[in-house]
Amino acid sequence: MTKTHSRLIWVILLALVVFVGFLNWQQQQSTASGRGGGSPVAVSTAKVTVKPMIRQITAIGNGIANHSVQLVAPVSDFLIELNIQEGKQVKAGDIIARLNNVQQLARIAELSAILTDQRRQLERLENLATTQATAQSLLDEQQTRVNTTLAQIDIAKAQLNDLTIRAPFDGYLGLRQVSEGAYVNAGTVLTTLDDLNTLKVEFSVAEHYLAEIKRGMPVTVTNVAYGDVDFIGQVSAIDTRLDPVTRSIRVHATLDNSDLRLRPGMLLNVKVELSNVAVLQISERALIPQQNQQFVFVVNSDNTVSRREVDVGQRIPGWVEITSGLAEGEEIVVEGIQKVRPGIKINRVGAR
Repeated sequence: MTKTHSRLIWVILLALVVFVGFLNWQQQQSTASGRGGGSPVAVSTAKVTVKPMIRQITAIGNGIANHSVQLVAPVSDFLIELNIQEGKQVKAGDIIARLNNVQQLARIAELSAILTDQRRQLERLENLATTQATAQSLLDEQQTRVNTTLAQIDIAKAQLNDLTIRAPFDGYLGLRQVSEGAYVNAGTVLTTLDDLNTLKVEFSVAEHYLAEIKRGMPVTVTNVAYGDVDFIGQVSAIDTRLDPVTRSIRVHATLDNSDLRLRPGMLLNVKVELSNVAVLQISERALIPQQNQQFVFVVNSDNTVSRREVDVGQRIPGWVEITSGLAEGEEIVVEGIQKVRPGIKINRVGAR
């Protein structure tokens, strides 16, 4: 029984010695590999380059006409003329509609006749006044009558002008809402008029962009109807107030729309370019964050790697600016970082 126990103890001790020896050999192999003596590790690398870093805001906007009005009837009466061709381009001052103006024309004719008689009497009194055959008071009274009639004619002409509805600016007529000969009430919408040659885009941006967004900044707009077609414009106005609920501010951009492809009411995807500066940048996948520091693995001339601390600046999706620690043209590890240690040799796979 004692011999059996002794043999068992020797077997266990021998197994322990073999296990410890194996661990020591494995550690030596790891150390040799870490110093470049092992098999190269496959990684993906990339060159440090200088290229434009474009920072931009993305938002959803609505298209609105540069100028837009509803053409309405100013008074209640019959429509005696209607020049609405839906979708037609009109010029400022073109007659769109005319309401019944017979009474106003008659009133002007009546007042004109009265004015003619009053002026004739005024002329006769002026002739008598030169011979002192009439009182100055009579002459003044007649002059007042003439002036009063002139004022009444001006009022009648203004009322007549109100019955003619004209285009207030160049634009395109919308859908006709009434027919010629219909009786319309004051305020009845006849049609719409939109200036479509320039389209405004209204969108909102978050409060923290307020210090950066400026008038004149380039804007790119897309719409699902035109796929990847870009419409280029610029920021034209920034609201003076923020929405107290959303903490956002409304912004207007203007686009050239002379081809009339965009329409008011469209849902538009908006991108505002805040800055476009050429900087030294790398893929953010190459960064190794440790506490408040950032590191990268730099590939040396002998295909070994070394770890180097870098300072980062602005970020955009997928890329980060390097302000110090790297030079243009240096090669860094982008993929396979988890397998890399300082001094190890690498094998480039998919170098960029």
